[in-house]
Amino acid sequence: LDKRAMGNDIYKFNQQYRLHVSYSFMGPYQLEQRVRDQLVDQMNDILPMGYRARTQTWSWQQDESKHYLLIFLVLIIIFFICSILLESLLQPLAILGLIPISFIGLFLTFYLFELNFDQGGWAAFILLSGLAVNAGLYILNDFNNFCNTHQKRDFRQLYLKAFQYKITPVFLTISSTIIGLIPFVIGQREAFWFSFAAGTMGGLAFSILGIFLFFPIFIKMKRIRNSR
Repeated sequence: LDKRAMGNDIYKFNQQYRLHVSYSFMGPYQLEQRVRDQLVDQMNDILPMGYRARTQTWSWQQDESKHYLLIFLVLIIIFFICSILLESLLQPLAILGLIPISFIGLFLTFYLFELNFDQGGWAAFILLSGLAVNAGLYILNDFNNFCNTHQKRDFRQLYLKAFQYKITPVFLTISSTIIGLIPFVIGQREAFWFSFAAGTMGGLAFSILGIFLFFPIFIKMKRIRNSR
């Protein structure tokens, strides 16, 4: 611990005299809140009548533009990797379309459960960007292989065949990831890990809607088959 004299200036505000005592706390927000409340209670127990201690919190706002830039960089990398794998510039757009759908689930999770969006939420963005595209890659890669080996069959039937083959691994991947994150949301809420796990679980659960609704609509466009 390091104590430094910062002056004992007393200010008058709203017919009250105030003396500010500031400190910096390095650690999770929940722990800082418990320590702050404990200090305030201890001060109020020893202060004479007419005096009281109250809290006022300042938080350092980080530059969020770096987070947006990082997410954009991840999307660019995913696009190039999918373009190389699928040998197409149009098909990766169907893969990337699953990412904002999973982001909707993340936003709804934080909104409905009134969670604090912190660094864990930004980390969930990055993780969802990688996990949400797996389902699309599984299905679309098999769809392209079936189109090459069964060129005379209707592409809708080939897509249903690829979907039938890969939907079980997709569900297993999503469910196993959600189950693996459950320990982070039960018990004591750690600032980073709780928001990270909650956002990831909500995004993955919502990405299932993208697999069943958005992805077939995009694939139904016949030009995506001819764009390879």
